[in-house]
Amino acid sequence: IQDAIALLYKRSGCAAAKDKKGKNASRGSFAKSLKLSLDDSFGPHWHVLVGEKLGFACKKRTHTMGVWKVDDTMVVLWQSPGIEEPESSPEKDAGAPTEPGNSAEEASPSAAASAAPAVRVLEPAELEDGSETAAVAAMVSERIAASGDEDTQAFAQDLRRRLTARFGTIWHVVVGSDFVVEAAEGRRNHVLATTGRLRVVCFQHEQFKGGSSIDWEKLFRSLPYGVLAVLCFVFMTMGAVCKEEHPDPHSPFRAMLHRNLCSSRAEQHMQYVGGGILVFFFMGRRTYKAGKAAQAKATANKLKVS
Repeated sequence: IQDAIALLYKRSGCAAAKDKKGKNASRGSFAKSLKLSLDDSFGPHWHVLVGEKLGFACKKRTHTMGVWKVDDTMVVLWQSPGIEEPESSPEKDAGAPTEPGNSAEEASPSAAASAAPAVRVLEPAELEDGSETAAVAAMVSERIAASGDEDTQAFAQDLRRRLTARFGTIWHVVVGSDFVVEAAEGRRNHVLATTGRLRVVCFQHEQFKGGSSIDWEKLFRSLPYGVLAVLCFVFMTMGAVCKEEHPDPHSPFRAMLHRNLCSSRAEQHMQYVGGGILVFFFMGRRTYKAGKAAQAKATANKLKVS
């Protein structure tokens, strides 16, 4: 992925752009191309963040997040988890967001209006009165108005706690002046608000992977040892059953085991079968590793070409 990032970064013109407008346009093209490549190569629902002078607070799926620095540009990739455990005291951590009509600023609107910077909500273009997205936009605007010269990372983390406490999980928040976000499809309550040079993007998104949660790679690696354990159990059973020349006639199951396991060639057959199975699985494991390496190489080449 690192080689693909470097290639797409150069191809999109990010390295050659000089002014802010050109850089942001190039970063937008770069983020879109990189997200398309990731979705195509590793499955859908990737988020891509590209920019500088930013802070972000998000929840990631295990082993899906990466952060790179190319020139003065930060590149962040991640996927959303399916669930997020609630914090022990979310309202306290979030600063106990106030309900409409209960804040000190709302008690004297003229003073608040004169002190707070003008905040514009750029996305969504229209907000439906009474909708949850409108409530999210109001909270974001209120938090921006109170931010001052606050550190962007601290701002992003605090806003995410507030949003989670009031609207539930799973929130992703980016705060800064020069950045582009290509978020996954299916997100909710997406809001982009700005004041002066400060921009805030937030949205909700979770990703539930369909199908079984079995780790087939680990299962395949453990199969030879499982087969070896079964064979050891069979040989132990043979040793216990076959020491009797005549099994107990009152135990049909023991008689059946004696009949099938204690013939003159049964032990030899078991050795052949066990040896063949172990060789098959160990060779299959080597083939599987070689196939994974080839797949990773092909994916890297595919990303470079994208």
